[in-house]
Amino acid sequence: MSTRRKRPGGNPARAVSSTGMKIEARHKFGAAVPTPRPGQHLWIVTGCWRVVDPTADRFELDVENLLTVDGPGCWVCEEIWTPELAAKPCQGEPPMVGGRR
Repeated sequence: MSTRRKRPGGNPARAVSSTGMKIEARHKFGAAVPTPRPGQHLWIVTGCWRVVDPTADRFELDVENLLTVDGPGCWVCEEIWTPELAAKPCQGEPPMVGGRR
């Protein structure tokens, strides 16, 4: 992982930082999405990295192969965060958990 500081691209008001933590993907792959209360937004940020070898046992998710970071947005209503949206109740349907809403 690089320790070089890079200027954020796109919106200069946004910055992405990392603590250098390492996570075993098998522990998070398919993890259950927390179920928000009705009307509660579930804010998320998503990232997209370039993978050179999809058959590899290990992926390097670092700054050099980070393509984009999007969000925050609501997982439930699938809308991008705005102060106006955050002030209103979420209008989306909560995700199904265990076959029930």
